[in-house]
Amino acid sequence: MSHNRLVKIKLVTVFRYLTRLRVLRMRYNSLVDIGSPTTAGDILPAVLELDLTGNEFRHVPSRSLASLPALRRLFLRDNRIQYIGASAFASSAFLEIVDLGANRFSRGGDGGPLTIDNYAFCGLEPRALSRSPGVTDWTGLQQVRLDHNALTQPQLCSLMGVWTLVDVDLSGNPLRCDCRLLGTLRRLTDITVGLRVHHSAQCASPDRLAGQAVADALRHREPTCADVSTCDEAPCAVSLSPATSSSSSLASLAGSAVTRCVCAVAFALVRIATLMLARPRYRSVCICGTMCSTTARG
Repeated sequence: MSHNRLVKIKLVTVFRYLTRLRVLRMRYNSLVDIGSPTTAGDILPAVLELDLTGNEFRHVPSRSLASLPALRRLFLRDNRIQYIGASAFASSAFLEIVDLGANRFSRGGDGGPLTIDNYAFCGLEPRALSRSPGVTDWTGLQQVRLDHNALTQPQLCSLMGVWTLVDVDLSGNPLRCDCRLLGTLRRLTDITVGLRVHHSAQCASPDRLAGQAVADALRHREPTCADVSTCDEAPCAVSLSPATSSSSSLASLAGSAVTRCVCAVAFALVRIATLMLARPRYRSVCICGTMCSTTARG
């Protein structure tokens, strides 16, 4: 359905009876919306590839992806996407290829760089498809294309748990190959099984590395960069909610959880003591200001 000047389409309405549809290509239209599922039954269960190259999307259609539970390949190249939000692809947890190349704010090339959230790729960690004695069949994200997006310091920490990665394409970006970027890429190559940084990705700065391939810069990384910490150990393990993303909020949540546990144990002990006491006179005992029980006097 490419080159048809489409602006909006509801996938689950138009294709709802095509239950065996595997590939859906709507390249170079003017799409800004592909609809969102409204009920649990609004899905296209067999679609493996969705190609939306050359449309007018300004954000990843995260909610719409929930209607494609089997999706493996997503192409959002050459759109107007300016921000990739937290857990943007989590609705399609079995994705193997994500292409976000050549996304600028305007076609004229005067737009700013693509912005990637710290938790953008959370939810795409490898999953076990099947298990048998001694053998596990895994699936996971393999390719991420972020080329030609005016990126200088791409945020890649949310890929740390994706050990199935084999290709990250950062070519065509004015990359700043400092310790932060090189340290992140080094950690990715250490974690993944066979990751390679695309051969055409080059450093634009600092001056001593300008024009050098990123892969070469990684091999000859300065020893002082080894001590630079760039990412959390498990960035996708924390809550993605903005209200709980800060360390103070997380600490308060942890503290309240501990308090609830202590109070629950104390309350249980009071109830046990109440049952064991034989005297008939009683009084009310409150713990933590919210839970009350009755105990015998004396």
